Amino acid sequence: MKELSAGGRIETTCSRCNDITGHVIVAMVGDVIVKVECQACGSVHKYREIKKPKLKSETSSVRRVRQGETRDESVSLARSEAAKKAAQTRANQRAQQEAEAVMIAWKSVIVSKGTSEARPYNMREGYVTGDIVDHPTFGMGEVQSTVRPDKMEVLFKSGVKVLRCTL
Repeated sequence: MKELSAGGRIETTCSRCNDITGHVIVAMVGDVIVKVECQACGSVHKYREIKKPKLKSETSSVRRVRQGETRDESVSLARSEAAKKAAQTRANQRAQQEAEAVMIAWKSVIVSKGTSEARPYNMREGYVTGDIVDHPTFGMGEVQSTVRPDKMEVLFKSGVKVLRCTL
C-alpha cells in the first residue's frame, strides 16, 4: 500500500457528482485525509470513505433494545415499523387494483359506444349522463353524472375527473 500525502491521488465518493471518482488530496491532519478535490467536477469537499454495500446476510432484521427502552417498547416499535410497511404495501395494491378497474370500465365504455359520437369538450356546452367527450388533455371519456350547478364527472382513461359545464 502506498503512502498518502497532500497532492496524491485517491478514489473516493464525490458529494457533488454523487459517484466514486478520482480526487486529489488537498489537506491532511497527520495521517488522516481531511479535504479532497474532485477531478471530474472540480469541487473541494471533506473526504468521505467509500462505503461498501452490506450483504443481506450482514444486515440484521432483529431490532435491538436501545438504552432507556424496555423490551416491550422495542418490540412495539418494531411491530409498528413492520405494520407501516405492510399498510403501505396494501395501499399500493389497492391503488393498483382501482387503476385497473378504472381502465377496464373506460375500455368497456369506449368500445361499446365508440368514438364516432364523441363531442369536443367545451365548458360552455351542456352535457348529459352517457355523452362521450373528447378532452384535449385527458382524451376520450364518458359523462358519468352531472353535479349542480355547473360540473360533471367524466370517466377518462386516467380516472374520474370533475369538469365544468353548462347545465
